[in-house]
Amino acid sequence: MRSLFAKLFLAHLITLAVALVIFSFFLSSAFETLYGRLVQQWMVARAHDMAEALAPAVAAGKSPQELRELITLMEMSTHTQICLVLPGAGADVVGTGPGGKPGGKAGPGSQQAQPGVATMLTGETVLACGEPMVAASASLPGGQGFLQLRAPYADVVEVYVARLRRLVAFAGGVAVVISALIALLLSERITLPLRNMRSLAARMAEGDFTQRLRLKRGDEIGILGDSFDSLADSLQQTLDELQREQVRLRGILASVAEGIVAVDAEARVTLINPQAAELLGVGQKQSVGDYIDKLGLPQEITDRFSECLRENRLCSTQLALGDPKRFLTLQVMPVQTGEESRWGAVAVLRDVTESRRLEEMRSRFISDASHEIRTPLTAIGGFAAAIADGTADSEQERIRSASVIVREVGRLSRLTNDLLDLSRIESGAVKLNLQPVDMAELIREALGSFETQIRERGMLVELDLPRDLPAVRGDADRLYQVMVNLVSNAIRFNRPQGKIGVAARTSDGWLQVEVTDTGAGIPEDQLPYIWERFHRADPSRAREEGGTGLGLAIVRSIIAAHGGTVSVRSVVGEGSAFSFALPLG
Repeated sequence: MRSLFAKLFLAHLITLAVALVIFSFFLSSAFETLYGRLVQQWMVARAHDMAEALAPAVAAGKSPQELRELITLMEMSTHTQICLVLPGAGADVVGTGPGGKPGGKAGPGSQQAQPGVATMLTGETVLACGEPMVAASASLPGGQGFLQLRAPYADVVEVYVARLRRLVAFAGGVAVVISALIALLLSERITLPLRNMRSLAARMAEGDFTQRLRLKRGDEIGILGDSFDSLADSLQQTLDELQREQVRLRGILASVAEGIVAVDAEARVTLINPQAAELLGVGQKQSVGDYIDKLGLPQEITDRFSECLRENRLCSTQLALGDPKRFLTLQVMPVQTGEESRWGAVAVLRDVTESRRLEEMRSRFISDASHEIRTPLTAIGGFAAAIADGTADSEQERIRSASVIVREVGRLSRLTNDLLDLSRIESGAVKLNLQPVDMAELIREALGSFETQIRERGMLVELDLPRDLPAVRGDADRLYQVMVNLVSNAIRFNRPQGKIGVAARTSDGWLQVEVTDTGAGIPEDQLPYIWERFHRADPSRAREEGGTGLGLAIVRSIIAAHGGTVSVRSVVGEGSAFSFALPLG
């Protein structure tokens, strides 16, 4: 019996048969117990009713014969046996014997007195149930005697239980037939999808993934069918995915920052992403399929491809392309094309113009910083030596030498402090002391610290501060440092008798502060880098003015730490406007 259908069918039938047998057994037992109790209750009620009916006859002094006739009528109407016990010296018993035949008097030990007679003599109602009789007793009113009612157990209980058992057996037979049909249908419903799954699996093994079960069921079979359909869909998608792999690979390569060029063993371009096409100045679609040496690329690039394909090793170089020049690094690596002993190459192009510019800025800063340090040190050393060796022999010359030393020490201190401040701010070592700051008052204090310089240079200051300018939450010392740096730059890089403007306003939950000057301005190509460390739009003039190129970098770092932003506008020959915005509240 290997068929799943037969196993399921027999399993249903056996389970049903066992369930019916158990159910019938417990039903018969429960019915027999329940019906026995009902019969007992009925007989107790009838005993009391008969005792009430016989009481007048006993009280009237009817003879035993008359009482037996009356009892016989009661027995016929109730299909029971009645035993009447009258009080007296002989304890007369009036009733019928077994089988319903009239009997005569008997003493207390007579067989006609059934269990419970001794108790009835005490005046209590007794229920006695045993084989093969069911009995109940009741006392006559006024203590006139006792009545015992009996009935054969088989007649009042077993006959009805037997009928119930026959009914249950008949119903069970009908249930078995109906269940067999249902089991047949269920087994077919379960096994048919499984047979279809086997057929689908055979088709899938042959490479046909177009068939689907499409079972509209929510049970485990339906879930299994959905899994088969999902498997077929996944396999079909996998085949389609393999066909689209090259397109997908190109999409991925197109999203990377570096330029990528792939060639086959014959040096024909098989892939070039948009970044590489832009860096090399060639068309992306037109380049695919062409030989690498036919694209008009610099000879150094084609040589690296040829060298890599010839020697199967990594080849790299650096070169400059275009105007303005962009500096590139080229790495060409051999890759196996999938064919045996066939190698192609993949080149990675990286634009390092920005990193080279930063490196040049750092080198320039080292040079500038060295000059800034060396110049004051030279002056300090010279004038200190003049004082020490007596060259500055007059009081006036010694005072002048000391003044120069103090001034140059100040320059060194500013450079050192700027470097330390920038380092601490950018590393997060500086903890801001946040509290409400009156920016209008802070701006006035910053301008007041440059009052002498502004007056000496004949500059005009225009201040535009609303009266209701709200406070911002920030570090007052650091924001003061921001204003000092911006105003200092506006003074240093302004023209003589120029104008300095400081304005503040609120907009959309932000406080914006702008510092303008009427200096030479900043070239447009320098604006993207003006906030970077070490950057100076005019290095020669900055050196003359004693700048280090760190002021604006410090401004940007402080404002960023407050959650704000910085910006700059400039027109060459007209001046510049530096501004920052801080969140209110």
